[in-house]
Amino acid sequence: MDKTRVALLTTFVVFLAITAIPVKAVDMDMNVNGGSSVEVEFSVTDGFVGINARGIDSSFWHTGEVGQNNIFTGTGSFTGTYRVVGGNYGSLQTFINVASSSSASFDMQEQIFFNILSANHIYNVEGFFEAWASGDDGVEMNLKSIGSMYVWSEATNPYSEPPLQGQYIGKMALVWDWDESDAPQAYLWLDVSTDGSATMSNSNIWGWSISESGSATTNYAGGTRTVSATGDGYLYQEAYGEDYLTFNGATLPGGGYASLGIDFDSGITMTYQMTGN
Repeated sequence: MDKTRVALLTTFVVFLAITAIPVKAVDMDMNVNGGSSVEVEFSVTDGFVGINARGIDSSFWHTGEVGQNNIFTGTGSFTGTYRVVGGNYGSLQTFINVASSSSASFDMQEQIFFNILSANHIYNVEGFFEAWASGDDGVEMNLKSIGSMYVWSEATNPYSEPPLQGQYIGKMALVWDWDESDAPQAYLWLDVSTDGSATMSNSNIWGWSISESGSATTNYAGGTRTVSATGDGYLYQEAYGEDYLTFNGATLPGGGYASLGIDFDSGITMTYQMTGN
């Protein structure tokens, strides 16, 4: 990892915040080895921050290859922190805590390469996760993304804060298998847009998850997942599983597709559950 470059960019962001000069564009690109960590604190006025962190395997299994890739982008006016820690086999632990001071948009993407992460488990499975939140005010993203040899999951960080909050929020997960011409094994999606404020919450700290077996779920480690909103808006949910699917209590043992769309007035609260394989 180029520690000098990261340090200089971090100083650059802080300097612009202190001197009240609007940040227009700051990009950070880094490789993170096992045991390394980078923490960035920023205060942005009408600008853009982009961070791309790649976990690099330092074992003899896949030396120098990327096991996990985390990408965060923020636009608008906001404050927050981004921290990433390198683990075994190119895994990453990423902690994002950002809140808007006016209009803002946040996006986190996670790429998971299980052939690298799991060392000698070659299932040819890759995963992709994305979470987003945007709005005119009160936008927050408080997530952590944790990779390991067999499973990746996102979680609320800290648990007392909303994982996502804004006028438009959502999550999606996609899993595919190299052995079947990159065919999707599972696909999960949930988003809500409103003229009020929307949030997602978990009774268990862990949230959506992707495993080396080719499955994806919204309910890693059990518990209840809830999405709620004030105002008038629209909620959309869909899921696909090639071999197996559960969707809000419905079970499709041979796989399939399901979707749900809701126009709501004066708010909504709904629990949801999706698992595909």
